[in-house]
Amino acid sequence: MDVALRLSVGIVLLVAGAAKLRAFRDLPDVLAAYGIRERLREPAAATLVAAELGLGALLVAGVAPRWPTLAAVALGVVFVVAVGRLRLAGVARLRCGCFGVRERSTDLVLARAVTFTALAGLATAAAWLGAPSLAAEAWLGLALAVVALAVAALGVLVLALYRQVGVLTLRLGPPQGALEIAGEGPELAQEAPPLAGLAGRGSELVAFLSPACRICRDLLPGIRALDREGLAVRVVDEGDESEAFRAWNVPGSPFVVHLVDGVVAAKGLVNTLEQLDGLVATGRARRLGAAA
Repeated sequence: MDVALRLSVGIVLLVAGAAKLRAFRDLPDVLAAYGIRERLREPAAATLVAAELGLGALLVAGVAPRWPTLAAVALGVVFVVAVGRLRLAGVARLRCGCFGVRERSTDLVLARAVTFTALAGLATAAAWLGAPSLAAEAWLGLALAVVALAVAALGVLVLALYRQVGVLTLRLGPPQGALEIAGEGPELAQEAPPLAGLAGRGSELVAFLSPACRICRDLLPGIRALDREGLAVRVVDEGDESEAFRAWNVPGSPFVVHLVDGVVAAKGLVNTLEQLDGLVATGRARRLGAAA
């Protein structure tokens, strides 16, 4: 029993690590969705791949299995917390590097992370207590632990649904437009100031957000949704890129600028997703009018 559990966890880790190694170039971009800063993404990707392959090899080889199984549980908890935070933020789909880089349902990724953590927990208990000598009370404890993990996952999903209700409430807010003031932000109908990550062609949205801004946190899922729907989005975090705030003359956050072919089409402070959608629509209408 303990050997089967240990081998199962080890094989999962080896397969996951090998898949990440094959797609290593894309892995830093995948980690960006979890809020890891740009300069830390490549080291974090390398550490993750090394941890999965190293732990998997130790578990399959059966070298001192107690500590590797415990480390696998810790790794699983990190996965559950990271994906759970994204689900609570309203992210329904994400690029997952679990077994190859591809977009998957966040709920599916979370369920797999919970399942892996539970499996690693059983392997840890078997390795530390010894499967043949496990008393009935110990197995009952293990079963309760698995049930607790399942309840925790269900709680995350319920909170995610609650979050989505909040996003819907934002969309149904008062039909007021974004606050567009001539002296704030870059000038309309002019080339946008330089900013890394902008293509300078097509329709692009630049969202200036601050870590301490509650409205920014509420709007972020909607902004990410626009990105998934095909509108190129560049999020500027004041904590990481305060210079960009000054270069673009941003008065506060959340401040959004809509660009068309690198030209400022619309801008303004927004408080709701309704205002954000209206700002993008205004920018498109202006550019169409200018081209007519």
